[in-house]
Amino acid sequence: MERARAYREAGADVIFVEAPESVEQIELIAREVPGPKLINMFHGGKTPVVPRERLAELGYRLVIIPSDLQRAVIRACEDVLAAIVRDGDSSAVADSLASFAEREEIVRTTDYLALGT
Repeated sequence: MERARAYREAGADVIFVEAPESVEQIELIAREVPGPKLINMFHGGKTPVVPRERLAELGYRLVIIPSDLQRAVIRACEDVLAAIVRDGDSSAVADSLASFAEREEIVRTTDYLALGT
């Protein structure tokens, strides 16, 4: 806490206190550290997951969720690969896949191909 206040006094734009381990610690940081604060929220970490609306009420202006999407993608990849190993193809999970057209749009294939012309 002392270090966080010192960084703020030195001119830091945003303060990040690593891994509070309880809601009480999250609230204490919010009360005791002036200025905009950043908090790291993800399932399975040391910090309990708190709804972003509550974090905003406490004064946290930035909430990062650094690994939940990545871990969801890992699980989805495992599920598709398991279906392929089990069934010989991905038909059993086809309904959970983005369409090929959606994929092309997301990765901006048309824009990429236009660079070569």
